[in-house]
Amino acid sequence: METLRLGQFKSVIKLQLLWLAVAILFHVVSLIRVSMGMASLSTSPPMTSIIQLPLVFLPILYLGWKSYLVSYAFINGLVFGLLFYMGHIPRIMMYFSPEGISAYPSAIGFYGGLLINTFGISVAFYGSYLALRFAWKRKYNHPAD
Repeated sequence: METLRLGQFKSVIKLQLLWLAVAILFHVVSLIRVSMGMASLSTSPPMTSIIQLPLVFLPILYLGWKSYLVSYAFINGLVFGLLFYMGHIPRIMMYFSPEGISAYPSAIGFYGGLLINTFGISVAFYGSYLALRFAWKRKYNHPAD
C-alpha cells in the first residue's frame, strides 16, 4: 500500500504558490505593456487581477498549509473548478472559433495564460485529491502537524 506523506501535500501547496507568483507576474507584465501603450496580455484588467489573485488564493493556500484538509480540498476544488469553467474553457473555445486567437488581445498572452492556468488547475486538483486522501486516512479535519 502506498504511503502518503504530509510533505508530499506541502510540496503541492508550494507549487500552487509558484503558480500564484507566475500568474501575478503575468499580470504585472501586462500592466507594464499597457503603460507603454501596448496591448494587454489578457482580457482582464491587469491591476484588478494583481489585487484579486492573492486575495482569493492565499487564504485557500493557508488552509492547505495549516492542514485543514477537507476545507482546503473543497474550496480549492471549487475555486479552481470555476477558473477552469470560466477562464480555461472559453479560451479553448476561442481558439476553435472562426476568429481564432486573433480575437484575443495578444497571442503571447493567449498561449501564456493557457499554459499558466493549465499548470495551476492541474496542481490544484491534484492538491485537492491528496488532501481528501490524506484526510480519509487520518479521519479528521484539524491540523495534522
